[in-house]
Amino acid sequence: KKNSNFNIKNISKINYKFFPTPRLRVYGSNLEHEENILKIEDAEIDIILNLISLIDYKRLNYDRLLIRGGTTNVKINKVNKLLDYIKKNQKKIKFKKNNIVILKENKKIFEIKNSITKLDSQKKNKQQLKANGFFLNHKIYFLIENNPNNKSDISFGIPALDISANIQLNNKDNFSILEGLVNLEILNNFFKFNFIKEKKLKINQGFVRNNLVNSSFEGEIYFKPNFSFNLNIKPSDINIKKILFIIQQKYFLDNQPELEIIKKINGSLNFKNIFEGSIIFKNGEIIFQNFKTKKDNPIFFDAKISKFGKNEKIQFNLLKNIQHKNKSKRELRMSGFIIPSTSRVIFKKILLDNEIFTDEKTKKYEKKFKKEVINNSLSNLFIDSKINNFIIDLVD
Repeated sequence: KKNSNFNIKNISKINYKFFPTPRLRVYGSNLEHEENILKIEDAEIDIILNLISLIDYKRLNYDRLLIRGGTTNVKINKVNKLLDYIKKNQKKIKFKKNNIVILKENKKIFEIKNSITKLDSQKKNKQQLKANGFFLNHKIYFLIENNPNNKSDISFGIPALDISANIQLNNKDNFSILEGLVNLEILNNFFKFNFIKEKKLKINQGFVRNNLVNSSFEGEIYFKPNFSFNLNIKPSDINIKKILFIIQQKYFLDNQPELEIIKKINGSLNFKNIFEGSIIFKNGEIIFQNFKTKKDNPIFFDAKISKFGKNEKIQFNLLKNIQHKNKSKRELRMSGFIIPSTSRVIFKKILLDNEIFTDEKTKKYEKKFKKEVINNSLSNLFIDSKINNFIIDLVD
């Protein structure tokens, strides 16, 4: 226990050195924690001995470890135990020119290269792990600090990529349950939320702010059997026109790498406040379900995106109840396709009070919609006056 529960394996060579301090130098070895929290491979290790080891050679005790080179592997499902180990550790451990690899099911998901890492328990009754290295050829810093108040502070950043985060963890049951507060900034996107991580990640009191949206959010994120999410979004401000433009550029042009990423997303974003409805990501499709715009005089619609890229379509169905002048309410239903790459809207069917428009009449209103509403920009779909004037002309 006093020796940090490490086992040294695969020793190729070992020397004893007296200067600058008494130590054993072990070459080409692997260092493994008994609970499989850390595994350090192919490293050169200096075991800095204390005086007891010099007097009693049968008992190997040391003051600190110096680890040069090699790779430190950390399994992501052992992070809780790693945090607990850092809290309890009483030894100084220093890594130089060491690669830190985060593994999930033995697959590498994250790597900090050429790191300098320090694990220290002697600073003001705090246990501290501090690392500096390179991620994707950019400098990265990482700090974990356990405080006497039973909380842990984690901070990391990649300044060149404008990424920084501060996380405060509460130590509950030796980190068997992760609970805390996250402040995260990525490219001028600010996130703040409380979380509890057991089998799933539960988020509450969340907030996001950027040049597209200001919104609160809460919900759940699942990691097994597959990654998925169910988040409730309440925007106080949202730039629909700009978001639509970004979607056109990123997902409806040829040879866009973002297409492969979005096909792998599964989950649901449930909107309330400015508008209502759910965006469901499932099996490579995006479904807009039970959407309702505005509280007064709303438009109801569903939509589906099955394929992405140039000339692909968004299928839609729309319902609008119309109270025009002194007439009784009328029901308008429309269905068709939107082609984002060309800002074109195609009407397949129009029904007014269950009366189906002829193909000729439907085509007429499609041309009128193109000229008076779209006018070469899908962002005009969100100009109320254009939409209202078109609908009034249609029902008269």
